[in-house]
Amino acid sequence: MSVIANAERPVSEGWKQFVKFAMIGASSAVLDIGISHLLMSRFGMFWLLANTVSAAVAITNGYLWNSLWTFRGMGSARRHTQYMKFVAVSLVGFALNSLIMSLIILMLAGHVSGNPPHSVWVIAKGSAIVLVAIWNFLANKRWTFAESRA
Repeated sequence: MSVIANAERPVSEGWKQFVKFAMIGASSAVLDIGISHLLMSRFGMFWLLANTVSAAVAITNGYLWNSLWTFRGMGSARRHTQYMKFVAVSLVGFALNSLIMSLIILMLAGHVSGNPPHSVWVIAKGSAIVLVAIWNFLANKRWTFAESRA
């Protein structure tokens, strides 16, 4: 019986981490969406530039909370090394996010120049956030916060 319980433990721990990661991801998404929407609607910033600024804030928020809560005590790398790995993963995620958004905006609005209609932007932003979250979780769990194998 204890062998079965021990075999199930990593799965449940993984799910707990995923739920924590998703909660932090939701807070980062709120920051990302709010900041990019503000920059576009109040300051007329081009959507891709607004997306870049808001992503930088969301990435920092995500690292701080994930290192303190989701993956606390995990990983043997120094804090600055973990942060650089987290940023690297996030930059790949940002590139995927921008590509997904561009494709959806192109499909729905017919162009990527200028800002798309709000409804198109919402669909593109929401879709990209959900799809990229999977990449971000797996890459951070397996690389950024992974234990080194001595």
